[in-house]
Amino acid sequence: MSLYLITCDNPARDYLHLKGFTDRFDALRLADNSFAIATELPADEVYRQLSPALHQDETAYVLSLAEPWIGYGYEAMNDWLHRHLH
Repeated sequence: MSLYLITCDNPARDYLHLKGFTDRFDALRLADNSFAIATELPADEVYRQLSPALHQDETAYVLSLAEPWIGYGYEAMNDWLHRHLH
């Protein structure tokens, strides 16, 4: 299983359009424009499937997540990250 951080930036839009995409995965919203997902897909396929949800001027990245990691957030976020990154 691979873990990815999906982050997008388009100040003129909200990021609810990404919810439908991330709902297809074991996913967690980390911030308004950032999601962590767990999937068997390679990063290029995740990006290919994400592309139709993006506006033409929207920047987007699919980045691999791995240990070590450090951070502070809601308990549910920390639990999800601990489960998937240990």
